[in-house]
Amino acid sequence: MIPRMNKIVVMPNQSIPDIILQGCGSLEAGMQFCRDNDISIAQYPDIGTVYTASQTALAAGDPGVLQYLAQNNIVIGTLGSVPDLGYSIMLKPVMHAVPTVPDPPSVSGYYVYDLIADPGAFINVNPIASLPYPSLDNIVCYETEERFIAGLSPDTRAQNPTTLLMSYKQLSYNIPWISGRGFMMIWSDLSSTEKTATFVDDAGYKAYVSPLIVLDNVTQTVEEYLIADLAVGLVSAGRNSVTLRLTRSHSPIGHIDFITHSMSWLHDAAGGTPDPLDPGNPDKTIVTLVAGTYSFGVGTIYINGTTTYPASSFSMVVKVS
Repeated sequence: MIPRMNKIVVMPNQSIPDIILQGCGSLEAGMQFCRDNDISIAQYPDIGTVYTASQTALAAGDPGVLQYLAQNNIVIGTLGSVPDLGYSIMLKPVMHAVPTVPDPPSVSGYYVYDLIADPGAFINVNPIASLPYPSLDNIVCYETEERFIAGLSPDTRAQNPTTLLMSYKQLSYNIPWISGRGFMMIWSDLSSTEKTATFVDDAGYKAYVSPLIVLDNVTQTVEEYLIADLAVGLVSAGRNSVTLRLTRSHSPIGHIDFITHSMSWLHDAAGGTPDPLDPGNPDKTIVTLVAGTYSFGVGTIYINGTTTYPASSFSMVVKVS
């Protein structure tokens, strides 16, 4: 007796003809099977895809073959060892700010700190190019809280003249001290083409990191280093595409003025779809990608009441191959 319908889940090394034989028992059913599933007999099916053998397709097949395959637990796979696509994080510049002098800014006259690579999180598969930074002087904006709230234009400060190259993964700053009741904020102009700080590796992959840094106005202490993070995880892989889960997050913020913040996606595969395992979570999205190189990132704005503080942003490079 022919079943009314048969479900076939694609197993490794299976071609469309393999699926037709597995689900219908004969290639005679191939034309109807492909029509029912809107596929071509020449395409490569992704592992885990579920196809349906309709009653019409089963009627054109061979129930004896189906019974034999089932009784002997045989899975037909003639495609050969064709690897599934995978993904790699090629470049993700993660930095942090470190004060470099002990004297308070009221004594030294400057906030003095280095923006340096986080050795446990800075990812570069290819060497970082031993060339000047593409963002030239790596100019940052700076202003005290009360002057910023008053609407005064920020001052700007370039990286100190130096021969440091991108490969050093280090930028040194002396920010003139401005007395005030609040704190000092230092940030990058995110409207510029090459943001502070942009890195390029030897393969030409480019990514940037632009935090909002909050410095104490009495000491050299970094009160907050504000920037989001982004994790990439594999959902499924096939011969033609991979499906990735992107999860954005932000470290806990201690400073009350910056606790209210809002993150936004910044990536090539704009849009994505909700995570079916957590569909109501705006910080997760699912993207399906063919082979290629993609830039993903997260931007964050910080709000306190009616005051919108400067934003932070970063990007990373992911390769699908």
